[in-house]
Amino acid sequence: MDELAHLAAVAVGSSSCSNVEKLAEGQYNKVFLMTTEAGKEVIVKVPHPNAGRPHFTTASEVATMDYARNVLGLPIPKIHAWNSQASTNSVGAKYIIMEKAPGKELAHVWPTLDGNAKLSIVRSIIQFEKIFTTSNFGAMGGLYYADQVEGEAASIAIDRRDQNSQTSEREFVIGPTTDRRFFDDGRSKIQCDHGPWSCIEDYLVAIGARELTFVKSLKAFPKSPGIFGGPGWYKPSTKEKLACLQDYISVAQYLAPEDPSVSAAVLWHDDLHLGNIFVNPEDPTTITCIIDWQSTHVSPLFRHVRHPEFLDFDGPKVPLGPDVDPRKMPDLPSNFQELSEQEQKDVRRKLDLLVRQRALYKLYEIYSARENPDVYQALLFDELLQGQLIDLAGVAAYHSEPVIKKLLMQLEDDWEQVPQTGGHPCPLHYTELERENNAEELTKWSECTALLTSVMESLGNLPSDWDGAVSHEDFLTVKERLQVVREEFLNHMAKTNEERSQWAEAWPFKDDEAIDE
Repeated sequence: MDELAHLAAVAVGSSSCSNVEKLAEGQYNKVFLMTTEAGKEVIVKVPHPNAGRPHFTTASEVATMDYARNVLGLPIPKIHAWNSQASTNSVGAKYIIMEKAPGKELAHVWPTLDGNAKLSIVRSIIQFEKIFTTSNFGAMGGLYYADQVEGEAASIAIDRRDQNSQTSEREFVIGPTTDRRFFDDGRSKIQCDHGPWSCIEDYLVAIGARELTFVKSLKAFPKSPGIFGGPGWYKPSTKEKLACLQDYISVAQYLAPEDPSVSAAVLWHDDLHLGNIFVNPEDPTTITCIIDWQSTHVSPLFRHVRHPEFLDFDGPKVPLGPDVDPRKMPDLPSNFQELSEQEQKDVRRKLDLLVRQRALYKLYEIYSARENPDVYQALLFDELLQGQLIDLAGVAAYHSEPVIKKLLMQLEDDWEQVPQTGGHPCPLHYTELERENNAEELTKWSECTALLTSVMESLGNLPSDWDGAVSHEDFLTVKERLQVVREEFLNHMAKTNEERSQWAEAWPFKDDEAIDE
């Protein structure tokens, strides 16, 4: 730590640091606020081993921040010093030393803002996204300085003729991807194609091929959207997963969007939560900085675009399209009249909050359609059969094979309407028996996902996609509640000791499961 503090001080023209403060530790990094003897504050970021591929993750983050700041002109912290080679530097760890983000975290002011102020911030984010769409790199992967991938991996040069005069002095290239979907949950341990990819067809095939290799490597299935494996209920199948992925790979080259702007290879920030956006404390509608560019990468626009994370909420989402009114008040619970006066007030307050959250969520879509139509078209593509199939194939390890197979069967049925087939015959051929069997499995699969939803509702005050992570302050409370809900679940589902043992094995939250890097 002393050596890192010394390097941080030297990086900003000082000799030493007078104070080192460890900030909240995230899943992928340790972060420190260091203050020099002259009062200069800098942020020092040290990635954990699970942050991504050694060297590439840090090298790409630095180049990406440089590009976003100095080429695209976005409000990004300036990097003072960095090193991606832990084995050869004096610190013995990878690190990035950067300026402290000016302003205040949006998380600290968002709850106090009115609807107009929140909408203003949403529209600012849309303008940032519009800047991202102006840079079509022509290839997909991670963004690097050219000298950081020479001799390390393949790379594709970037055409810089469209870059403005406010540019970095370094030469940029597209190299191996840093997309966490290629590394999370143990994928970092498999050998697969990490790019770069010069055409979208190769990229789409690589998604399926990666997941195929990953499923083959698994000794146990990772996290899932349901409680699977109970007696008589849906049981995941490696054989079915592999069959689905092989079928996906056979059609992947035909799934790209017809509109080239929707598949343009663009840079994007995929993690815009309230803690990564900084605003002017005097005027919170003015965004002063966007942080956390680790693992940002260049992919087709439709693979990036989602509603920003800070707009997400628990509750039924608003369907895409102009005919949906998000202001419509959801129905009151069936037992509303039986509730006490205070309970009724609480219900109305929660429903009112839900309506306001849904409205802002919908306004992002509406203003994107007006001001950034490429993003809106990408949102629409994600709802299409092809978009859904690409998304689910990339997470096939998570017990979604009946859903994937249903989409593949629909693709066979609708083959003549798929725009990118070029007249080629459909390589898929499902029998009636296969369709009937999959319909039965899909019903069981849906029942298992509903089972998990019911358990999450019993736990209360946890997001529907909770992965088991909890703060230190809430750990004991949540653990005790989990034990109670687990016991209630087993008592309800099991009729014999043997069934109880099987349901206990299917229970998704186990203390003895370590987090896989």
